[in-house]
Amino acid sequence: MRLISPLLALALAALVLAPASPAAAEGPLTDKQAQDVRDFVRGALDELGVPGAAVVVVDPGGIVFAEGFGSARDDGTPVTPQTPFHVASLSKQLTSIAVMQLIASGDLSLDATVHSYIDWFGGSGSDTARITVRDLLAHTSGWSGEQGLTNRIDESNTDRTIEENVRRLAAEPLKHPIGQFEYSNANFDALGYLVAVVSGVSYEEYMTEHVLEPLQMTHSHLSDTEARADGLAQGHYRFFGIPIAYDIPFVRGSLPSSFIAASAEDLGHVLIAHLNDGIYEGEEVLDASSMAALRQPLTYPDPWNGYGWGWWSYPFWDAGELKVGAEGPSYDVPVILEHTGGHATYASAMLLLADEGIGVVVLMNLQDDFASSRFYQLHKGVAMILLGRDAPALVSYDDPLGQYARFIGVAWVLVVAALVAWSVRRYRRWRRDPGSTPRGRRAVVRRMVLPLLVDAALLAGFWLLLSTHSEISGPAVARLLRLSPDVGLIVALVTTIALGWAVIGTIWTVRLLRRGATGTGSVRTSPGTP
Repeated sequence: MRLISPLLALALAALVLAPASPAAAEGPLTDKQAQDVRDFVRGALDELGVPGAAVVVVDPGGIVFAEGFGSARDDGTPVTPQTPFHVASLSKQLTSIAVMQLIASGDLSLDATVHSYIDWFGGSGSDTARITVRDLLAHTSGWSGEQGLTNRIDESNTDRTIEENVRRLAAEPLKHPIGQFEYSNANFDALGYLVAVVSGVSYEEYMTEHVLEPLQMTHSHLSDTEARADGLAQGHYRFFGIPIAYDIPFVRGSLPSSFIAASAEDLGHVLIAHLNDGIYEGEEVLDASSMAALRQPLTYPDPWNGYGWGWWSYPFWDAGELKVGAEGPSYDVPVILEHTGGHATYASAMLLLADEGIGVVVLMNLQDDFASSRFYQLHKGVAMILLGRDAPALVSYDDPLGQYARFIGVAWVLVVAALVAWSVRRYRRWRRDPGSTPRGRRAVVRRMVLPLLVDAALLAGFWLLLSTHSEISGPAVARLLRLSPDVGLIVALVTTIALGWAVIGTIWTVRLLRRGATGTGSVRTSPGTP
């Protein structure tokens, strides 16, 4: 990609300051490059507190760097490039290969409706019936992100689980007009079921025979049981900032979008096939034109970012270089294809610089949904080193409200608890000394009702704040409690304390009013009553 700049002064300044031209990875990395990658990755993992990670770098000739860092499990088992991780949304790239194979064979058509292959997928004339294969691949079907997460804690594990998930989605009204971009796992779950319907075998069978085996992905798995038997890296959750081993549900219904397990080495095979016109180790996974089409955007959510086939594509500005030629100043910017994936306990990323002949995979067994941005910068840092630049420092781009959600939540618990403790202390004093009990309805309202209103306001404000980060519904709350245990604990404490006190305090207030706190004298209480 080439952008012409009219600012000659800027160009001249950049020529003085700019590093050397990017150099593609050709053959094994130099000792310095390899050590720079190790130093950068180790420093980043220490900064993030990640227990274990694997990094793989490829060029058209194969894998040129492959190392594990830290521990796969708490028993000290080291991570290797062959260690499987749950790769979350990198599953989409593998599902896309299967879809493209079926398009290349003529069994699927990019612009055909899903309804034309699955008759129950939307009634005749409905919006859902108009969703095409292209819409699913481009996240322009009209489904929302929340609809794709509704089943995130569904541990159903039957052979019909993927179909049942897609039937649920097909029955739900679309949240947006078809054609409007919104990233949603729902799209690739539907694509996975479509692969099964068109091929006549299960999604797992098709993927194993036509994707995993040709790419020699021997440490990639379509079931959690198989992945664990192969030494799956233990996921870790940041419980109030401290990494702890934590298992999240395996959701077979979202296998095509989010729940494939793979090793960094195996994902490197995918990138090698991209750099070799669809061929890996002499076996054609896709023909050259089909493989190239996988790297083309199907939609543009904004002028700079394209999306399609499980890849984001955009100018890699940090790796650009200003030059002055006969036509004037110019800025050469490589185009990067990348995707990241995240569960509550894993972070993954892949990138491809096709013109430069570079591919990078980074897998980690820790993530933080409330402050995730720094977990998804290592793959770009490695690429910068390969291009002859310095890897940038990790920078947080997270919403401060989300980044400090735990601290805000703990503070909220303490405020609510302090209010309740203060109120209970007053009640106990009134119980010991009935003469100090509020007199008159106005006094009761001022000294008892107002604190209850503050309590109610704190509870309502907490849930309003929570709603800015998730759709408040039964599935969303259940997902929060299961996948974010520390945040779930905060929610439970705030809600229980505030709501419990609201009920108890209201009962006591009503009793006071009924016992004659009318301003004509102190309220006398019998022993054992407030």
